[in-house]
Amino acid sequence: MANSNPKRPMEEDSSSDSSDEDDENSQDEEMGEEEQLGENDREIQVEFAGQSPIAEDFHGIKSLLHQLFLKAHINLSGMTELIIQQNYIGSILQQCADDEDSDSDEDANSQDEVFGVTSVINLSHHKDVECVKEVKQYLLEKTQKKLAGLFENSSNQIGLLLNERFINIPPQVSVPLLENLCKEIAEAKEAGKPFDFTHFILISKLHESTRKDSESKKKKTKGADILWVNAEEEPISEVGEILGEYSVRSESDSAVSGTWDEDDEQFDPKRRIVLINAAQLPYMLTKVKEFLQ
Repeated sequence: MANSNPKRPMEEDSSSDSSDEDDENSQDEEMGEEEQLGENDREIQVEFAGQSPIAEDFHGIKSLLHQLFLKAHINLSGMTELIIQQNYIGSILQQCADDEDSDSDEDANSQDEVFGVTSVINLSHHKDVECVKEVKQYLLEKTQKKLAGLFENSSNQIGLLLNERFINIPPQVSVPLLENLCKEIAEAKEAGKPFDFTHFILISKLHESTRKDSESKKKKTKGADILWVNAEEEPISEVGEILGEYSVRSESDSAVSGTWDEDDEQFDPKRRIVLINAAQLPYMLTKVKEFLQ
């Protein structure tokens, strides 16, 4: 699985010396682009591939979990270990190796870096694991115990759906990752492994406008005051049931924060907890594909 991705900032391109005139014209065009876009707004194309998580990916996966949970009292190391132990489920996103440019240590480190993780943890099967207990307590608090009945019913198998990646990676990459996850869940279920889910829980990252004027209220009725960190989670939210939404402004949300000018509209970083019936998973995937077309 590979996907093209605009990534910033751009490394300097190597230029050909075959024609002085062509070089001058090319430089003029590049300078014009730089004046319009700015030094940090140029684009390069990067190929990504989904890989099964391995032990060497521990720190990269944990870092991605941190940008979701921030300062929550959850053992992220324990969660990361669970993801790696069940490496037949889920994928991490890494840069594809380029044989021509893979000799340097910098290129090798870039290829080993974890740019995203898509997986699911069975909160019911691992109910006695400490980090899972902490996740469930976190979810109960943030939903004002709306999930209590679901957790207490022993016939339910509840999966925590993880869909994290770097902020500058386009949402289209989520489609093959989610498709692969659905396929792996089905295969694990057929093999008798604990992935026969009844429900999924997704924690989405979003920003909501803090403006209270009449213009902002008009926008709010259309949902235009919300910026999604992972765009594909907007249709997922519409398919599922929203059980909780809360601000994380007081926490160090460096992964999705930005600097705003005084006249810019201000946005409050939030999390939204969505419950999805497992039977809706194929429909959810269809809605994501339609949304990203």
